[in-house]
Amino acid sequence: MEKSATTRFVTGSEIAAVLSALIVARVTPELNWESVQAAGFFALIGLAAQALAHRLPKGVSGSIGFIPFLSALAVAPGLPSVIAVGLAVLASEILRRRSHIQAVFNVSQHVLAFSIAVLVYVGLGGQPLRGSGRPEPVGFVVACTSFLLANTIAVSGVIAMSQRRRVLEVWKQLTRGTALYDFLALPFVYLFAWVYANRGPWFASAIAIPLLGLRQLYKTNRQLETINEELLQLMVAAIEARDPYTSGHSQRVSEYSRIVARAAGLGSRATERVFTAALLHDVGKIHEEFAPILRKPGRLTDAEFEVMKTHSEKGAILVGKVSQFRDLIPAIRGHHEAWDGSGYPDGLTANAIPLWARVIAFADTMDAMTTDRPYRAALGPDSVRAELRKEAGFQFDPAISLELISERHWPLMADAIRRNSATRKPTPLFIEPVPRHSAVRRPVPASR
Repeated sequence: MEKSATTRFVTGSEIAAVLSALIVARVTPELNWESVQAAGFFALIGLAAQALAHRLPKGVSGSIGFIPFLSALAVAPGLPSVIAVGLAVLASEILRRRSHIQAVFNVSQHVLAFSIAVLVYVGLGGQPLRGSGRPEPVGFVVACTSFLLANTIAVSGVIAMSQRRRVLEVWKQLTRGTALYDFLALPFVYLFAWVYANRGPWFASAIAIPLLGLRQLYKTNRQLETINEELLQLMVAAIEARDPYTSGHSQRVSEYSRIVARAAGLGSRATERVFTAALLHDVGKIHEEFAPILRKPGRLTDAEFEVMKTHSEKGAILVGKVSQFRDLIPAIRGHHEAWDGSGYPDGLTANAIPLWARVIAFADTMDAMTTDRPYRAALGPDSVRAELRKEAGFQFDPAISLELISERHWPLMADAIRRNSATRKPTPLFIEPVPRHSAVRRPVPASR
């Protein structure tokens, strides 16, 4: 089903690309050797930039090919540049041996995005940056923005189709941390175009060389970051391998934590730090003393539970050994604290509990509630929502709970719960806390 939807999306992108290029041909009839030459020059620089593309998560690649492509927009806004951009991307796809569907999509979405940019630029009165022509500054910025939006939305759309995710969610993930740099590059786009128009291709080439060198440096740094992220995932997987029934627990908790963090009003950077903390929240269980307890098929004894309660402290100590993770220590140590003071290891109450720890507590408990138990099936989104409402002010931060279960945030959380429930393995036991405020209420489960 997903494959069929993805194929239809790619086909739609092809059709849209062809139609947009035809419209460009109609509204920008000018075709001369000067514009063809400029389009070819910037396409070659763009091809070199595409060849140095760096790999992003989820199989997406990032490059600065948009800089010479958008410079072509300023110098030669017309069909020659549209064709040149398409050919440059196609050559890049062939050199990188992309699959047919990937190549078709990447060429189509670049042609579509660039055609939209040309139409916006010309529609707002923009002129070629050569001879007596002068670009319309507002039109140029709006056109460049149109290109970046069309490009990222198209990529987000095909990922969302293939992974059954929301387009907006994917788009935010892809553009987080890069959108600002893309917009800061726009003055360089204009400079590159101006140098070509006023000093010629040789001077413009001299600018392109250090530009590509900086891209290679950024690519290397990004690769190192990716390796670190993958090593982090490997470490988490090694911890969870001790207990096959909780495989994927930390990944699900980190996913839920990102949604809860937004409900708590955290910014983008803080949300990503909470995501990392949630991924590491059970790292203390790597100690050998926890191995037999994690593999035990029945309910824990009081003594075993006391041992398990030390995992958050041990995890905080381990995380503190990595300088990059030291800001995560309070979140990992306190993720089993409760709003009313009944949690551990420090028995903190209310706002004394670190905010990030309060966020992870929601996510950790929700994953426990939505996992099958020996005496009950996993709870569905509606039941989980009801439990969060009941435990507000007892186990959970009441303000975050109220916001999380609101119509603004809960639909996203419910979708995540349903998606994860389809692939989760059952867990044979859990730790059941003491009921908070009623002897007859069903207690909210918490993970080990």
